[in-house]
Amino acid sequence: MRHFFQQRIGFFLLALAIGVVVGFSTVVLIEFILMIERVVLFDSAEFGHWRYLILAPVVGGVMVGALLHFLPGNRIHGIADVMEASALRAGKMDVRSGFVAALATGISLGSGAPLGREGPAVHIGASLTSWVAEVMRLDRTQSLTLLGCAAAAAVTASFNTPIAGVIFALEVIVGYYALRVFAPVVIAAMGAVIVRHNMYGNSPEFALPDYAIGSLWEMPLFALLGLVAAAFVQAFIYLVIMLRQFWEYSNLPVLVRPALAGLVIGLAAFQYPLILGVGYEGTSQALSQELPVKLLFVLLLLKWACSALALSSGMAGGVFSPSLFIGAMLGGSFWVLLEVVMPNALSSQGVYSVVGMAAVAAAMLGAPISTLLIVFELTLDYDLVIAVMLAAAMASTLMQLFPHGSFFRWQLSSRSLNINTGRDQSLLRTSTIDELVLQSYVSVQADSPIHDVERLMVDKRCFIAIVCDPQGNFVGSLSTDVLVAGAATAGREARCDSIMHGKEHAVPASTRLSAALETLDQLNSNYAPVTTTIEGKVELSGIIYRSDVLNGLYNLLRQARSEESG
Repeated sequence: MRHFFQQRIGFFLLALAIGVVVGFSTVVLIEFILMIERVVLFDSAEFGHWRYLILAPVVGGVMVGALLHFLPGNRIHGIADVMEASALRAGKMDVRSGFVAALATGISLGSGAPLGREGPAVHIGASLTSWVAEVMRLDRTQSLTLLGCAAAAAVTASFNTPIAGVIFALEVIVGYYALRVFAPVVIAAMGAVIVRHNMYGNSPEFALPDYAIGSLWEMPLFALLGLVAAAFVQAFIYLVIMLRQFWEYSNLPVLVRPALAGLVIGLAAFQYPLILGVGYEGTSQALSQELPVKLLFVLLLLKWACSALALSSGMAGGVFSPSLFIGAMLGGSFWVLLEVVMPNALSSQGVYSVVGMAAVAAAMLGAPISTLLIVFELTLDYDLVIAVMLAAAMASTLMQLFPHGSFFRWQLSSRSLNINTGRDQSLLRTSTIDELVLQSYVSVQADSPIHDVERLMVDKRCFIAIVCDPQGNFVGSLSTDVLVAGAATAGREARCDSIMHGKEHAVPASTRLSAALETLDQLNSNYAPVTTTIEGKVELSGIIYRSDVLNGLYNLLRQARSEESG
């Protein structure tokens, strides 16, 4: 059975099963969040009373703080961790963190944390598929493909956006486009669509009026909105950094931080409850031009600040839904300011809200193509695509000029991780010299004269001699170059142990290829014995040559390029 799923047809069926399972797990997460919301906020006849709007995020924060103790690093994992697993750990993830993150996300968002559900949904699905890949003993390429399947299925089930889900998985998680990856990811998204449509139907997430761009001369304004969005996202990242530093300097325990953040969020929500949770209601009202002008500015700043506070304190949730909310408010506010300068000369406020939503999301995620498709599938409004494309492109371009290319990239860099060459690094980290070890050497005694060693190496046609003590233990090695130089300086009657390289001229077994090459460079040598230490005793496993290590590195990089080209 395991062998069947490793084949092409079997793997397609596995991708379909992953799509259905991850789609269902995403639906369960959504329903869990809604259930918590109903219990905590909406089922009470006193909804709107301060006890429910203020205390609910506090109680949720206390529970999330308790759950943080069960997670590696005392933090909730998300999309950045899936990106790390894909680029640096050959798709391997901790399954336990996915289940705890699901519970923490449901509690956080259900109790009002102003964050998103999409990031945790992707992480939950990726954790599950990582476990499946390990059980099925899938190879590295298939394991990474399953991560992409999980991401596509989670985004599809959450937003009802199968096209964007596929592109997001390839653009952000897998990191390249290839047919061998594309086809299974599409199949997984199809499985998630089946689940989504059976549960919630096929209607778009946001129903908009018929918007259209008034004039092409507004394109520079849409480009400017993209630049403003990128600056807003950078400010958001720096706000999270400063708030994290505040929590660290305060020395408050991890258990307390989410509760205190929840208290501040609850106080803000008492007057402006639209900032709570994923915020789709507020986003929809902004896109439909149903919010007063002053409220746009207030909700923009409050959601921006409260989302950063929630993330810095350890609350569970993602940044995609907040970026849609913030973008919609930013676009509407941008239109209000322009309308003062150019009255009755612009497209409608809703147009700018849609464009702003795309620009902020593109800058936050670092995925302009995925964002463009997500916004299109969320709204089903093709007339605005050109403006959305321009704003997303400008926002993404400006983000690359800042230290943090996206929120996820900043999360990785804060943990000293760089995935720009991730797949290559992953291959180098997981590939060792063990398959390159050769037995092409001669064994000689430590007291053997140089001329006997020369004769033996010529007879056996070997370039390396391993020197052993009377008990047969490895003590050193000689190459033909060292032997010739020793004969010229010490004479051919000299003992070989007087000119040999010692035990330090060796590399341990199972050393990574890149580390072995560094060792050879430090030794200034074309070879090195490979040793294994057992109960304090150093034993010889064989030898490696620099040329073989270089060929091994070349083959690995060629494999990575082959995966990318499909």
